[in-house]
Amino acid sequence: MSYVKIDTGRMRELMESHQIGSLLAKVLISMHYSDEDIASFFAPCDRYEFNDEVYGPIRDKLREIAEKGEKVFIFGDYDCDGICATSIMMMIMEKLGIEAGYYIPSRINEGYGLNVEKLALAHQKGYGVLVTVDNGISAAEGLKWAREHEMYTIVTDHHQITGEVECDLLLHPDLLGEDYRYLSGGAVVYLLARYLQVDDEKMAILAMLSLIGDVMSLKGINVKIVRDGIRLLNSHLYPQVEMLDGADYPFTENEVSFKIVPMINSAGRVSRQPVSQANQLVRYFITNDKSLMFGLSQLISELNEERKTLSIQQCEMLRNRIDPEDTINFLYDPALHIGILGLIASRLATETNKVTFVLTDNGENVVGSGRGVGEIDLMKLLSDFALRTVNLGGHTKACGITVRKEDLDDLNEYLHEKCSGLSTESVYEYIDVDLDELNETSIQQLYRYRPYGQDRRLPLMKITIPNDSLTMLKNEHQLKWKIDGLDFISFENEGFEAYRDRRSVTVYGNLQENRFRGRTTYQIMVKEIV
Repeated sequence: MSYVKIDTGRMRELMESHQIGSLLAKVLISMHYSDEDIASFFAPCDRYEFNDEVYGPIRDKLREIAEKGEKVFIFGDYDCDGICATSIMMMIMEKLGIEAGYYIPSRINEGYGLNVEKLALAHQKGYGVLVTVDNGISAAEGLKWAREHEMYTIVTDHHQITGEVECDLLLHPDLLGEDYRYLSGGAVVYLLARYLQVDDEKMAILAMLSLIGDVMSLKGINVKIVRDGIRLLNSHLYPQVEMLDGADYPFTENEVSFKIVPMINSAGRVSRQPVSQANQLVRYFITNDKSLMFGLSQLISELNEERKTLSIQQCEMLRNRIDPEDTINFLYDPALHIGILGLIASRLATETNKVTFVLTDNGENVVGSGRGVGEIDLMKLLSDFALRTVNLGGHTKACGITVRKEDLDDLNEYLHEKCSGLSTESVYEYIDVDLDELNETSIQQLYRYRPYGQDRRLPLMKITIPNDSLTMLKNEHQLKWKIDGLDFISFENEGFEAYRDRRSVTVYGNLQENRFRGRTTYQIMVKEIV
């Protein structure tokens, strides 16, 4: 790996113009913000504005639906964002007095997007209105079927619009203004609830979960939604979250990301049942029945443990098949669980520092997940093979791919050829930080501007520290320095003997906040010692 120092020459200018300390100024520079973004960082969008031309027709139609007693069929998605969006929409319908049902497809048996078969069943049961959440933009076939069968269609989605959306009404971030560009599917539905004046604390918390779960940019109105949602969550206003195994107050955006979101996602990942267990998550989030909550919380916990166990077992199985001399990891096994391919690919790519594709059978096709390393752009890498895929989507570092079984060997050969000679070296940007900048006042000022997350991350820091407080933890490779109340922790570098005689060490690491039993402490998790 290599490191690139970020030029913090504007530090004094930011310190003076915004009356902040040097640490926060350097962190802001590391985010590569424009002047407009920096101004928004200190004065984020703090109130909701609604375009009546977009929301008004939806409000009017929902009122008409309620008056006529029509039934609404809500079609969602199986990830955290889709589950939260479906739950919010069901809550909206209940408050408006509209009879509604919902369905979330199985990741394993049905895949993403509007399912014509389930749509037809809903139509047979008397549902005359279709509402999509966190999907629908690209559902040309399903929307066409709905139109042909005189179902009224309202699409709420946040995915990229690539063509005309054949629906009656559309609610999408592209229609809502600059501060609303980065909404998740759940946040889109939450804003509808606010416009309709039927929103509540639970909906606000679900919107926050959806934004963090879908790793949406923390810009514009998203900052307010996440801040408000975490505050409400920590006010004990949603018992379903408290009942999740591993839930521990107070929550920050990090606990939400690493504890709550994986549990919600587990329902859509591991179940092989014909009907997605993600539908049970919606029941869990919308019920007021304490006994039902308890039973479903146990189910969620069991699914999460199954996800963990499967991930460990199947990752270990594939780890043993990796050829250390091979340029990439191309791992195919029909026995793999389709719901955890991405988790496995991510772990193995990190461990081996190689482009990694993990694939399994999906009926007549092969479906897989890819993870990139270094500066390799996966979607660019696959561009010359894209026309031969059944399905391909993703971004620079991660992708999902489906190919015909007869094209599997060609894909393997293609990827090996494309990756041959490419550098997999990871390049990390960092800021230089003096030890005295990491004082309690500066750190607390930094955390006053949370949440941090996508496009608003705390940077890697390079710090030189005295070595006289070096101690071992459980073994010689678990090292700790305690300096003025700040802990420096290293798990993945050389052992105690390699550093014991140095007067000082220079480390690359990330600042973290810990909260335990009402006490807050800070530490630097050391990535590398130089």
